[in-house]
Amino acid sequence: MIHHILHDAQLHPGLFFWRGPLSVSAIEDWERRQSLAAPRDLRQLWGLKGGGDLFESETILQPFGADDYDLIESVSSVFWAKGLSTDYCVFHTGIADSVFRKSDGEIFSLGSSDMSQMSPFRDLDAWYLNTLRSAFAERYGLGAIA
Repeated sequence: MIHHILHDAQLHPGLFFWRGPLSVSAIEDWERRQSLAAPRDLRQLWGLKGGGDLFESETILQPFGADDYDLIESVSSVFWAKGLSTDYCVFHTGIADSVFRKSDGEIFSLGSSDMSQMSPFRDLDAWYLNTLRSAFAERYGLGAIA
């Protein structure tokens, strides 16, 4: 599910700078070439909005169609060199970096200094609510979740 991130983006467009939608078939081709399974709801977000910059410090990466520093493979390569298992791809950088497991698309938030400490999330909405939204809601007056 991506309901909450889309809802906040609609109500506060000045906080969300999307790169533009990606073709679903191109996303599926990228997954096949990379031998991975991206989270279903992240694929949905890419298909609707692409990756982008949120709040003042957060970036949702995308598989293609952006500068290297905004691409999953380029950013993940840096993390792999620092010790992150190649079983994971980075899809978000910011206050706490976030990854998905290549084999099944499960989403995790990384510990601040120890990449082996990961907090799992059931879907992208749960990740957004418990990481980015909880960190920025008060500052930007996002309001309570109904």
